[in-house]
Amino acid sequence: MAQPTRGRTARRAAAGLLVALFAAGCSMSVGGSKAVSKDEIVEQATAALGQQIGRAPDAITCEDDLKAEVGATVRCELTVDGRKQGMTVTATAVDDDRVKMDFKVDDAPGAAGSTPPAPSSPATGAPGSGGGTQTVNRAEVARQGKAALTAQVGRAPDAFICRQDLPARVGATVRCQLAADGKQYGVTATVTSVAGGKARMNFKVDDAPNGS
Repeated sequence: MAQPTRGRTARRAAAGLLVALFAAGCSMSVGGSKAVSKDEIVEQATAALGQQIGRAPDAITCEDDLKAEVGATVRCELTVDGRKQGMTVTATAVDDDRVKMDFKVDDAPGAAGSTPPAPSSPATGAPGSGGGTQTVNRAEVARQGKAALTAQVGRAPDAFICRQDLPARVGATVRCQLAADGKQYGVTATVTSVAGGKARMNFKVDDAPNGS
């Protein structure tokens, strides 16, 4: 009688592993000068997940095409062992007819149309002409980035530093630096949405450490 229990536990563990690993995000280039079709997004996301952990999700569906604009997002939903998880796809770079995408699975199960529970930071006014530009303080960006990466990979980086404030507008980016296991990695923080005085951010760690 213990066999079914072990099977269910293994399936839940597998689903959790899929989400934990895929939440770290990955990027690749795809064709499309104006938008990436939702079918192409599904194909690329399925391939990326399969490469990362050795198995593809049971299904992925996306609400719409992804505009070929840095910071553009689209919501998708993946199913693993009957468990549904929301996912946000973000265009992180556009080079001619190629769009680089980042895939971020929600931390908790939910419908694709729900708001992703990514970290949000308050936008604060910085001095400037005409009353100031809304920004997220560099220390807050670093704090949110460190917290997000800790939640994604289960351990905190040794250090996380941003040297500039982040403009609170969709698509705005700032470069940060993290230290882990004696190596330095660049990190790009991108604003994916701004609502109610809060900026929601996505963090993408460089594929290789600095100097490699």
